[in-house]
Amino acid sequence: MSTCQNKGDYLFVEVSEPYSLDLFMSTIRDVADHCRKDNLNKVLIDLRKMDGGLNILDRYRIGIEIAKAWGSKIKVAVITKPGIVNRLTENTAVNRGAKLMVTFDES
Repeated sequence: MSTCQNKGDYLFVEVSEPYSLDLFMSTIRDVADHCRKDNLNKVLIDLRKMDGGLNILDRYRIGIEIAKAWGSKIKVAVITKPGIVNRLTENTAVNRGAKLMVTFDES
């Protein structure tokens, strides 16, 4: 399950469940809905509590879904552990117009 909190000028999302493609897809749609509802265009997603890994096809599918759901209107930064999300998801989304940055460091 993911939790979404409006922090005033951005949406904070924390995912603490084990990885599943359904969880990721629903979180992507939830982020889009919350941003639309709260008139936000910046998001910080924390995946550091999520366990499990993504296979290469899931990484690609997630990147495509991010580009479709968020487009270029929502700027998203994702903090994760190394190995959970690699540059394939980020590159797939960015190459389709999304504004996404994946990092392993909070600073």
